[in-house]
Amino acid sequence: MRILLCLLLCGIIEDQASAARLQPSNFRQYAAVDGALKAGTLYRIDLPADVLRGCAPGQPDIRLFAPDGAEVPYTLVKGEYLKKADESYSAEITGYQAGPKEAVLEFKFTGQLNPLTSVELSVTDSDFRKEAALYGSEDGKAWSHVGTWAIYDYSSQVALRRTRLDFNASTRRFYRLKLRDTEDPQPLGKTVTFKYDGIDLSVSGGKGKKLHINGVVGRTGGQDALVGVYDEESFQPSAGELKDNSSYVAINGGLPFEKVGFSVDDPFFVREFTAWYSETGGDETYKRLGAGNIYRFPSGWSNGERVWADIASPGYAYYKFIFVNRNNPPLRVRAVRLKWLRRSLHFIAPADMTGLTLAFGRPNTVRPAYDMENFINQGNWEKRSPEQLRLKAPALTEGYSPDAPADRKGKLEKNLLTGIIMLVVAGMGFWLYKLLKKAALK
Repeated sequence: MRILLCLLLCGIIEDQASAARLQPSNFRQYAAVDGALKAGTLYRIDLPADVLRGCAPGQPDIRLFAPDGAEVPYTLVKGEYLKKADESYSAEITGYQAGPKEAVLEFKFTGQLNPLTSVELSVTDSDFRKEAALYGSEDGKAWSHVGTWAIYDYSSQVALRRTRLDFNASTRRFYRLKLRDTEDPQPLGKTVTFKYDGIDLSVSGGKGKKLHINGVVGRTGGQDALVGVYDEESFQPSAGELKDNSSYVAINGGLPFEKVGFSVDDPFFVREFTAWYSETGGDETYKRLGAGNIYRFPSGWSNGERVWADIASPGYAYYKFIFVNRNNPPLRVRAVRLKWLRRSLHFIAPADMTGLTLAFGRPNTVRPAYDMENFINQGNWEKRSPEQLRLKAPALTEGYSPDAPADRKGKLEKNLLTGIIMLVVAGMGFWLYKLLKKAALK
């Protein structure tokens, strides 16, 4: 009988381990996706504050459901990416005029363009020296001088060549390049003399030579940098004072954030503070999140102010910020501002459909592990061009139950098993009692 009970218990545990997939009714809230989806198309949904507020910390309890109830795999990414410093853009050459003393080349850049810090000429010729004057324009009509440089090549004598024009960051799209000899042109075959670092370089046929330019490339230059796309929300806090001349402001946030800021009415101040979080709001339940400092110099001083601090939270219901005042009066904090990197879902529609649903808000839900993360993730999402979808206003789920069907079945089987075990134990107890009674009589 004991072996039978063990086998029965193992079977029920195994059945619970193979729980069915979650359903929309297992999540506290939902938001309908607005629009029709086309099979095989990459889509993106930006998560608004109302959705993030209803999720568990870190947003593991989000699911996309097709109209038939099947899960749609997705990737959750934050709006942050590494912007490479040296991005390059090929220019479109739009015009060229050659005169006896000057050649004019016109070109433009199209598409998405970050500020340029240089343009490079693709020149196959060697042994030349030219003066290059660059002009820029926003609309191709009004031109302004960008700079003047010398471009040259002395490769027949020494490894010395320059065809790049460096300038301050510019967002202009239209450029005009004027190339001319540095001196009056001489008959071809004459010698051009140039000194570099005490060395006399002689180049035959450099003056009056027309350059063959294969193309122009613009470059951004600079250093690699993290670029963030942020959302923000402001809260009116409650305030109070503590025994050690500290003061606090508290908010019912429910949002994740990467930066916290304060709107302060005081004209000047310097304060250190600590940030705390709680899931229930009880005074004894707060845990330390981080620390920072803010300041504001008197009006007219060059130092300005800093009222933001880099403190991150995955998203808790309650936050408290405690300021160390020393002998100063408490700060008059009018508002607490939270900024978070925009959260977005990226997914590929498995079929043509309408009625996609985003469900969220379920306690103790494990983050899903989809194959989609191998194709779109935090390291490459900005290189894709998904179609944008929007969410309708979130609503409460009718008939909400956090237990999946298999969980409810498991609970029923567990209760049934408990009853059977109690009956078996009671029967065995009664049988032992009768057996011992008979043995005592003998």
